[in-house]
Amino acid sequence: MTLDDKREKNMGMRYFAFVLIVITSSFASAFQSLSGTVTRTSSDLYIVISNAHCSRYLLVGANEDADNSIRKLSAGDILTASGTLHESTCKASLTSVDYVGLKKLLGYWYSNEGIFTVRDFNYMSFYPMNIKNAQSDPEYYTGDPISYRYSITPSEGKEWVMFLSDKESTTFATLQMYRGYATMRIYDSDTGQMKKTLRLSKWGELK
Repeated sequence: MTLDDKREKNMGMRYFAFVLIVITSSFASAFQSLSGTVTRTSSDLYIVISNAHCSRYLLVGANEDADNSIRKLSAGDILTASGTLHESTCKASLTSVDYVGLKKLLGYWYSNEGIFTVRDFNYMSFYPMNIKNAQSDPEYYTGDPISYRYSITPSEGKEWVMFLSDKESTTFATLQMYRGYATMRIYDSDTGQMKKTLRLSKWGELK
């Protein structure tokens, strides 16, 4: 290969890289952060966005991952996603589902290790206690509550990934919701090894 050939090849690579950057930037600028409340009909899911052109937008996935995440949503969930709003058709085409506030998670849950109180989509409290005493006297607590800030993102299948942060550390867990109970698997953030599995049973709704 001559020197001119090498120069031409390098210029071609630079041009290709420039075009790739331009294309990527144009796609990125077309996407926006979307946040709202999920509603549904018998067959479709929608997002209601404050001060938007349409009263609601039909949720559609721009790819398989987004489509799978959309199917896991329920009415009343709070959704934060990346995508594009199509005002003429009132559709929201999602490229990714970033965070979800699960309405089903709100309320009071008990496990063998204590009580979880989930009052909103950002914070939960854990009360360590002897569950037998708690069942006979709901006001009986054996320790001060631990307050966690949490966030939930979609995972594979029916699972969700939950990040839990207290004053000392951040850990992660997987969460799978069922009718009346949930399974939480807690992992070591450093090793990725599963530390424990908690079966959470719904004790009551928020008052």
